[in-house]
Amino acid sequence: MAPVRAPRGTLPARRSIDPRGRERNVTGAARPSDSAGAGPARAPRVSIVVPVHNEEEAIGPCLDTILRQTTPADEVIVVDNASTDATRDRLAGYADRIVLLTEPRLGVLAARDRGFMAATGDVIGRIDADTRLPPYWVEEVRRLFADDTVAAVTGPVTYYDIRLPAALNTVDLVLRRAWTLPNRQRLDWVFGANMAVRARAWHAVRADLCDDRRYHEDLDLGIHLHRAGHRVLFASRLWAGTSARRFRSRPADFWAYLRMTDGCYASHSGRVGGARYWRAWLTTRLIMLCYPPFRALHRAHPAYTAAPPRKNPMAAEPSPGPG
Repeated sequence: MAPVRAPRGTLPARRSIDPRGRERNVTGAARPSDSAGAGPARAPRVSIVVPVHNEEEAIGPCLDTILRQTTPADEVIVVDNASTDATRDRLAGYADRIVLLTEPRLGVLAARDRGFMAATGDVIGRIDADTRLPPYWVEEVRRLFADDTVAAVTGPVTYYDIRLPAALNTVDLVLRRAWTLPNRQRLDWVFGANMAVRARAWHAVRADLCDDRRYHEDLDLGIHLHRAGHRVLFASRLWAGTSARRFRSRPADFWAYLRMTDGCYASHSGRVGGARYWRAWLTTRLIMLCYPPFRALHRAHPAYTAAPPRKNPMAAEPSPGPG
């Protein structure tokens, strides 16, 4: 699979794809300042953590994009979360370029924590095994975290395995931008497929994070960072590619996965306010309305296979096959 490139970028001599799927040449001398602010110039060490469970098809292309960065990450940590397929065999080909850890407790929360605790970087990037990074992702992370007041960043995504990707990309971007209101520099959420957090900020809230499989671990982290007063940004240039394979799930499983979002905010309403629960409640229902057409568009893509859908990342057992 060809590496995914960002919808918008201003680094010289790169090609990019905008949210409507149009490819364009991008030129320009210097990248304009993001809303995060420039801050004092320095180069934080960046670790990237990738939790994996039965990702024999996805992990190779993911690692290839990590290892093709304009400025390399200081450390790439892959946490094998009790895989039973050929994931370990695929990882053997990267043995000299990654740190491979094992986490026997099934679930992305345990795998994430294992990787975060082992990371030595000042900043920890966190992506999924089906994430595809544009070549400047690490460079952009370093630029954002040069501002020492930034505790975490998250960004938008594009979908690389769906017909008419502009439709899903636009819906996704509109919803994420709505979630940045009223202040895109004080978010109460991060998106696990495309995020980075300052190591000291994660360690500061780690003891308070919830160990509850009913909630999304990335949302829980964002809520606790927000409650602790940390500055969490939506960085519009920090794009990444991701898979639409969640739409392979059967309707009941997809709905249960979505309900973990408003369930998380319902349990944390005292930390972030009740209005954010209603934002989550409305979003889950809007996405469910989009499920039938986007499922059909994903199934129509040439890359679609009848392989099982991506499992619920918080579950202790794999998800059933596609419906």
